[in-house]
Amino acid sequence: MPALRLLLPALILGLTAGCGTLASASKYSMSCRHIEADMRWGALSGLAADTTNEAVLYAVHDHNLPHPKILVLDVSGHQAIISRSIPVLRNGSEPPYDLEGITRRGQGGFWLASEGKRGRGRPNLIIHTDESGQVLEEIPLPPSVAQYRIKAGFEGIASTGTGDREQVVVVFQRSWKDNQPGQVKIGQYWPARAQWRFYRYPLDRPKSNGLSAAVFLDDGTVAVLERDNKPLYKARTKAIYKISLPSSPDPKSAPPYPLLEKTRMMDILSSYSLACGTDGKLEGMALTPGEKLFLVADDDGKGHAMLLQVPK
Repeated sequence: MPALRLLLPALILGLTAGCGTLASASKYSMSCRHIEADMRWGALSGLAADTTNEAVLYAVHDHNLPHPKILVLDVSGHQAIISRSIPVLRNGSEPPYDLEGITRRGQGGFWLASEGKRGRGRPNLIIHTDESGQVLEEIPLPPSVAQYRIKAGFEGIASTGTGDREQVVVVFQRSWKDNQPGQVKIGQYWPARAQWRFYRYPLDRPKSNGLSAAVFLDDGTVAVLERDNKPLYKARTKAIYKISLPSSPDPKSAPPYPLLEKTRMMDILSSYSLACGTDGKLEGMALTPGEKLFLVADDDGKGHAMLLQVPK
């Protein structure tokens, strides 16, 4: 087997009742089975679906593993396989990114989200790469927003559209200094206009929750993953909500940012079986063109990250 065909442990969750589509608010009854692999993989922090190929996902890992890269996953069989590893390079060198999110561009290439490090001169960044992982552009937050940052920053990214209609959404993991208690920010960026807009998102559990991932749905709304920072076996919140964002920028966008309304789509914990055995934190989410939902459970580099699937 070629060296790049690394095997990823997979935890497959099958629906036995009430699914329909992701937008359904039905209750779920899940079963699971643990598929062993020859090699473990860790620190997976972001997940994205290919825009056309149902069998391909993309993942990134965070700072707990060295050498930022984009992993190409083949999920056509019963076991996920890392078929390719794409190094992320800026001017021929490895940048000091802490990659927390990835999304496929409609025009090719990727958008990546890198979480900033306060005190280390590392800003939160939206990163545009080509197909080969070469960095084409780094987009920081406006100074008026970045000045309020704390340790936790960008944690997920999603995109939709092409040309003048392309937009990128980033979710913040935790509240920043300018947030009201129990709220976190969501940023929306239009690359063609280099324009930002920001929103306030209300959390279920203000003291422990944050946002971890986002995906665009077919109707233009956005699904976000809200969770606490605990592993699945002792977590209290792991849920997917739907929010609506405007399709065009507002040139007058300024604090106080609009407060979003959210609709619960799925309570993951109520249908999760402890027999599945993962102790990872859900950090990435991908929705394929055929509406198969995948989640990735990060293990902070301990060597047992898990991929979870909720079939349509």
